Amino acid sequence: MTEELTTGERGGAPRRPRRGVALLAILLMTFMETLDGTIVNVALPTMQAELGVGATEIQLVASVFLVTTCAFLLVFGRLGDIVGKVRVFQAGVVLFTAGSALCALSATLPMLVASRAVQALGVACSLANNQGIITELFADGRGRALGLVATFTALGAMAGPTVGGALVSVFPWESIFVINVPIGIVSLALGVYALPATRPARRRPLDVAGCLLVVPSILLLFAAITLMETEVGPASLAMLAVGALLLVAFVLVERRQAEPLVRLDVFLSPSFDIDLVAMVLVFLGLSGVTIVMPFYLQDALGLDPGVAGLVMACYPLVNATVGTLVGALSDRVGCIKPTLLGQAVFSLGLALLSHLTLDTPVGAIVVLLMFTSLGSALFQSPNNSLIMGHASPETLGFVGSLGNLMRYLGQSLGITVSMGVLYGTMSAEAGHRVTSYAEGGAALFMDGLSTVFHLLSLLVIVGLALSLVRTLVIDRRARG
Repeated sequence: MTEELTTGERGGAPRRPRRGVALLAILLMTFMETLDGTIVNVALPTMQAELGVGATEIQLVASVFLVTTCAFLLVFGRLGDIVGKVRVFQAGVVLFTAGSALCALSATLPMLVASRAVQALGVACSLANNQGIITELFADGRGRALGLVATFTALGAMAGPTVGGALVSVFPWESIFVINVPIGIVSLALGVYALPATRPARRRPLDVAGCLLVVPSILLLFAAITLMETEVGPASLAMLAVGALLLVAFVLVERRQAEPLVRLDVFLSPSFDIDLVAMVLVFLGLSGVTIVMPFYLQDALGLDPGVAGLVMACYPLVNATVGTLVGALSDRVGCIKPTLLGQAVFSLGLALLSHLTLDTPVGAIVVLLMFTSLGSALFQSPNNSLIMGHASPETLGFVGSLGNLMRYLGQSLGITVSMGVLYGTMSAEAGHRVTSYAEGGAALFMDGLSTVFHLLSLLVIVGLALSLVRTLVIDRRARG
């Protein structure tokens, strides 16, 4: 069943010329969110020194942003379906911009962490609804529009380390947050001008009980995964267990709700479930590449950090270049073929990376990274389009937020799994616990790297196999 929309003063979907302006508002916010996620990591050492805190404490600046964003995605996605996706998206722009200003004004770590949480709430509002808005505005060109989102995401990831390093070397660390403010104001102004003021004709109630269960559940689960990046201990296991119990309780409550926060019936579609699993596995592999390769380039090969950064920049560069083209292609040939090809290329690229040695030329490494990135670029925007294609008009916000949550889950698991396998392999071969390159040395590190990329390749192949089953069996049966 679908719902009719009522409109505000601008009346209905925007005229075609305004669709581009509306998309630009979304793309600017996408770029700003991704830029902020990568730019902060560069400034953490400077923040630590000036705020006078330890390495563990300063990591809260990064981790609270990730965990808070993930915890509230589903809530704000559902809220978008209830009160209007544009209204929640615009509230997100305001929150993120205000949070950025508060970060720049923070003189203590607690204030900075609290301000980062405000930023994260803004990101959750916008991320939960941007794909739903695009799906409504670009029914005839969804793939191309989602491809542009992938492009701006890659551009933000690519620009973050460079821009962050330049700003921190010339200005105080607060400058990395100040730059968000004018971009946020422009994005907000463009959105007010061009985004349609639509809202559901019938307002449904928000499932408060579901919110009170799902938010702490996701907070604990992602906090546990983050802690497990360095060590699996009693604290992380306890968080994991409590988070899982709350998640089970959430599902039980949702089954009895007349207007649930999460529409559990969407998971009855095997095709939808497979598309989500494939997304998690690809982003798990992508995250593994971005976390392990810098250690290989700098520690094993001894490259200067600047040179290593340039080598790694080729990865998002390919995504930025190919994303829009693949999105437009998927509008013409469908989304299935690009996602299958992307997973095949990505898994092959990961397998090839597992054969890197201490003598591999830098040029060959660049080619391998670009080939691997091509695979993920072929996959991402068509996969997003497939996921959004499962949404009905009244569940666009929920499905879009769920897709982004799965992306974050894959990225978080990728870091935890990759670092765990890397140092686990090194420890097993050394006969004692190894937690750094210096403790293990080049030979053990290369064995660990090979194991990591072999495993990541196999996981992506699992996703590819499931996608083939989806295409050759499930979808064919559905068509009769």
